[in-house]
This record gives sequence, C-alpha cells and structure tokens, in this order.
Amino acid sequence: MFRRKMMCLVIACLSGVTIHGAEYFVSPSGSDENPGTLAKPLATIQRASALLQPGDTCYLRKGTYRQILRPTRSGRADAPISYTNWNNEPVLLSGADRITGWNKEAGRIYAAPMPWSLSDDNQVFARGNMLCEACWPDLGQDHLFKPTRAVASGGSPNTLICDQVPVRSDHWKGARLWCAGGAAWICWTSTVTGYDPDSHTLTFKEARETWYTPRQGSLFVLKGLPTLHAPGQWFYDASKKRLLVIPPEDTDPSELNIEAKRRVDAIDLSGRSHIHIKGLSFRAGGIRTDSRSANLVLEKLHGRYVSHSNLKDVSRSSGVLLNGKGILMLSCDIGYSSSSVVSVRGTDHRIINCHIHHGGYSGLWRGTVALSGRRILFSHNTVRHAGRDLINTHGLMESCLQYNDVSGAGWLTKDLGMFYGHNTDFANTVFRYNLVHDNHAAHCAMGIYFDHLSNNAIVHHNVVWNVGMDPIRFNNPGYCNLVFNNTCSNTGAVGTFDHTKRNDLFASRYFNNIFNKTIKLPDHVAVYANRLIARPEFRDPATHDYRLKNPSDALVGAYSPDNELWRAGCDLQTPPEPLPVYRAPRIPWMNTVRNACFELGSTESWLTDGASNVEIVQGNGWGNQVVGSTVNHATGTSKYELQLGPGHSVVRQLVRGLSPNRQYTLSAWLRTSDETEKIFLGVRQRDTEDITASTSLSQWIRKSIDFTTGPSTNEVSIFIMKHEGDGKAWVDNITLPLTP
Repeated sequence: MFRRKMMCLVIACLSGVTIHGAEYFVSPSGSDENPGTLAKPLATIQRASALLQPGDTCYLRKGTYRQILRPTRSGRADAPISYTNWNNEPVLLSGADRITGWNKEAGRIYAAPMPWSLSDDNQVFARGNMLCEACWPDLGQDHLFKPTRAVASGGSPNTLICDQVPVRSDHWKGARLWCAGGAAWICWTSTVTGYDPDSHTLTFKEARETWYTPRQGSLFVLKGLPTLHAPGQWFYDASKKRLLVIPPEDTDPSELNIEAKRRVDAIDLSGRSHIHIKGLSFRAGGIRTDSRSANLVLEKLHGRYVSHSNLKDVSRSSGVLLNGKGILMLSCDIGYSSSSVVSVRGTDHRIINCHIHHGGYSGLWRGTVALSGRRILFSHNTVRHAGRDLINTHGLMESCLQYNDVSGAGWLTKDLGMFYGHNTDFANTVFRYNLVHDNHAAHCAMGIYFDHLSNNAIVHHNVVWNVGMDPIRFNNPGYCNLVFNNTCSNTGAVGTFDHTKRNDLFASRYFNNIFNKTIKLPDHVAVYANRLIARPEFRDPATHDYRLKNPSDALVGAYSPDNELWRAGCDLQTPPEPLPVYRAPRIPWMNTVRNACFELGSTESWLTDGASNVEIVQGNGWGNQVVGSTVNHATGTSKYELQLGPGHSVVRQLVRGLSPNRQYTLSAWLRTSDETEKIFLGVRQRDTEDITASTSLSQWIRKSIDFTTGPSTNEVSIFIMKHEGDGKAWVDNITLPLTP
C-alpha cells in the first residue's frame, strides 16, 4: 500500500491533478485489528482516521456508529481527506446511546439505569423521535412547535398567577417554568421556588424586567417534574442515575430502541481543513468547526436533533456550526434544534441547496439559521419552521442571500420577522429573489425585518406573502438601505419605529415595489414609483404566481410578465449548475464607502498613515446613549465608532467606481469632546480644492458635503481630520451613495 500511495503522489505532482490515495473501510461488524479493506473492515472511525493521509478516503458500511467522526489530520488543497458511505448504504452517526435494563414501576412507568447526564442538555428518543420531558400541561402531539400551554392570569417580575395549576404546593418546587412572558418576544426559563395554592401563585428565580414579566395572557409550561402522567414523557432521576419513561406506545420500552443523548457532536472538524464528508446521516449531535477550520465540503448530509438545551441558547456552542473560512455545505437536509439548526460565523462560506428546518423550539432569540460573518453566500435553500425567526442576520456583512424559500416563522413567540437582523452594518449585503411567506406570529408578524441600527442593506426582487404586518421593515435609525422591485401579497402597511422617535432613515430608498397597504415613512426617505395593489391583479395568487397580469407594469415588482418564474428553494437531487459564488454588488444608490460604520472592529479600508492616536472604540449599542451618558443622542453607533486624537490625526479612503460629471453627497456623523476641538469631513479630487464640513459640538450631528466629480474623475479621496488639541473627536455612519 505504501508503494501505491507513493506512485499516486509522484503522478499527481507531475500532472497537477488531485491526488487519489488509499481507501479504508469501516463497519460496525469489523475489527480494528483488520487492515481496513472491503473484505476485512475496521470497526471504528477513530482507527480509520488515524490511518488516513491526504488524498485518502474512508468508506463507512451500513449501520449505526455511536462515535464522533474526528479526523486525525487535515487534507491538502490538491488531496482532501474524504469520508463517505459505501455504495449509498445507510450510515448513521449517533450522539445517543441505547438505554437497556428496563423494569416496570408503578402504573405505566418504566425505569432503567442511565449512568450519565448532560444536565439541561439531556434528550431522549424512541425509534429516533424525540420524547417530551415530563411537564404540565401535557404538550400534545406536536409538542415542539404547537405545544399545549397554560395561560397566566397575572404576574410580577418573579411571580406567575394561574388558577389552572393543579393544587400540589410541594410538588412544583424545583420545576422549570418555561414562559413567553411580557411582550412574548422570547420564551425564557426559570426555576420554580414555590407555589401558593390559595393565591394560585408560582414564584421563581431571576426576576424578569418589564418586557419579559408574566402578565395576563402569558403562555407557560412547567417542566422537569418528578412524576410522569402522559405517554411519551420521561424524567431523569439524578440521585439514582436512572431514566423513567412512559412509553409512547403501549409496549415494553426495550422494543422501542430508547436512546439518550451522550455526545454533543457527531462530527468534529475543529482545526481541520480540506476534509470532504458526503452521504452520511447524523442524529442527536451536531457538526463542530472553529476559527481554524477551512476549505471543508459537507455534501448530502442528513441531520436530525442537532442540538438541545432546556435552559439556554446553545446556537454558538452546538448544532451545525460553520466557522473558520471557505466551508461549502451543499444539498444537505438538517433539522430540529432548540436553538439554531445552522449557525454561521467566519468568512467565505457557501450554504447552497439545503433544507434547514424546525429550529428554535425553545423560542429563543436566534433563528433556525443564524448568519454572521463576511462574504457569506446563502443560496437556493429551503428554510422552514421556527419558534421565532427563521433566518437571523445579526452581524452579517458583505454577503448575499438569494433564491431561498423561507416560511413558517413565529410558532411560539411574537414581534418577529422571517429574516431578522439588528444593530448591524450589513456592508451592502444583498437580499434578492427570495420567497418569504407565512409568518404565524400572533402579533407583529413581519417579513424581512431589520430592527434599529441596520445600515447598508439592499433588498430587491423578493416576493412576500401572508404576513400580518410590514412585508419589509426597517426600524430607525438606519442608513443607506435600499428596497426596490419587491412584490407583496396579503401583507400589512410599510412603516418604521424607534423608541426615541428619531425618525431617521437617511439615504434610504423605496421604489418600484408592489405593496398592499399604506406606506408611512419619514418625509426624507425617497419613496417613488411604488404601487399599492390587491390580489386580483396577480396572475394566479392561488398557486403563488405573483406576476402581474398587465404587461405594462413590467418595471414594478419582483417579476417581469415576459419572464419565467425564477426558482427559489432547494432541490436536493439537483443543485444549481454552476454552483453560485459570492460577488460584491454594484447597484445604484448603494453606499460606496467600505467599513463605513467601523463595525469590522478595525480601520480596514482606511489609511491612518501610522497614526497612533486613531483607534476603534466602543459604540453605544442600540444607539440611544453615548457611553457614560444618560442622554439620548441623535444617532446610534452600534458596536464600534472611530476615535481621533488627542493631537492632529487624519484617516482617509480612496473611493473608486464613481462617474464623471455627476453630483454626489458625502455624509457622516461627527462629534467632539468639547467646543475647543474641531472635526472635519472632507472630499479631495485631483486638481481641485478640498471641500469640507466641520463641527465643534459635543453631541452627534450629521454633516454633509455635496460635490460634483470632474469630467474625467472616477475616484475621490474622502477624509476625516481633527486639528491639534488635547481633546478627542469621533466619527461614524459614513455614507456616499452611488449616484446612477
């Protein structure tokens, strides 16, 4: 075998082609003493991984592997290491172990030893389906997304009142209260400390602030009870290290293949690169990568119950975690998580032609898919069902979300969008050619929703239907956002909101859209060439064909009447060909300034000439107050802002791609530490004098400069400068729209 591998290496080096190395086989019926051939396979993935070298392939034979697939080493660009199923045989990587040794207890309850516990991550399955932890009331058949919940009649920051709760005062202490309290933005969990049967009042730990306080109408469930009362319920007795179950079927649990989760991950690719995994299934565990992972391919994987917790958001610690750089996830079907099913960080990832579904069944903040990072391409995917949002975009920059079919948000909570982002410089992230429909939230059901301080987002050619409120919503302040050529049906009005009533959507534009109700936006927003129309003007709303009947309306909305309906969503058997790649947009009215809000946390794209008195400092979060102040200010600076001084300091950026003889407007928010300082915003063109605007105010103020490019000018230098002085100055939220 060594000689064969050396010959492959020599031939590959001479020809420049990908190396095809040795093949190893693994089977549950094999032995690690075997050589790993098809006739004599290995028993464990770990043993195969120890043998695999760049260019080698591990073939898994049919069966269940209660192991973690963890490559011992990385492959190379010309010689990836591959793991796949042999001859399309069904292979399951399981994070759960079987529970055996069942004995019948009182009534319908069975018990068996379970010597391990994952605490609040415990999860139990029968025949591969998740069972429900013991609770009141019984959650019903669809216990994840349409659970039966009790209704509170009142409450306070640490109490909940409900006369439906069975009167057993000692029984409820120590149970977990799972509650969509207050505005029901999320469902939170707290430990019950007592119950007063006379006043029907539960008390619990960790007092909840106003927006989350239980009140009349709040929905809740009591979980983790020491007794079971319905089929399909389980309870872990930690003191005796045993599992108690009422089987979901009237049969002995030994016939139901009852399993309990034991491992968080089914596949661990942290610190690994150039690994290709194809055709495998996994359950009761996720896929782990980290910031060192790179150039991975995850193809045709089938995952279920990828992460779980009864108490906390685990979207950053478990599930399908795509971190690092250059990961391709292609034609995968992955579903079921208490938090996010797929969570993305890092750079240059592509998620293409995947079915991602049933996320957030704990009703927490992050969506079924959580996208952050830079140059992320999310294309041709189907995303279905979420306790709250479907696709969370907080922290997403320079990316593209296109040709996705997104539906079924808001099963457990209120006031949400199917896409939802906030407090982010999207840096010209494009949302285009998506089907966005059926938000089930009982109140404030949005389509594509950008909350406060969402800047530089481009939303065009999407179709939105069956949304109770805004089909596309930008709350303010938010700068340089574009909304054009979208089609909406059976949706609400288009508006905006801000707690501090700044009413500021500077440099934002809404045009060529089909909306269904009124448009209520600030007067300074450019709103033009939109149409308010009803369903009969569409070709066939019953089949969701929202092309217009009248050919003369071709420039309005997401479709041209002469074009075919564009495809959105996944086809697991037929991915798009060729596979799409991310390309930076060039769209009229988009912001041409790079790192315009300094949300990269660095001065990337800005020249500082080595100045040591220029630094990135903390911003004011949601944008209400400057750090250390209690006064609401005119703008918000998200996570970061740029600080200049003390002394003289300048930062500048060369902006290319402008047009000659065209008028442009450069704007920025500026402030100083005191009136003795002055900060300048400026534009410099070749052979012309600098144009500047300045301020000495200690409160944020927007300054703008109108300028016209010269007859042969296609680039300008923009700069921010502070003169000599012992004080400081700050700048943020810079805009220079690309005038068409």
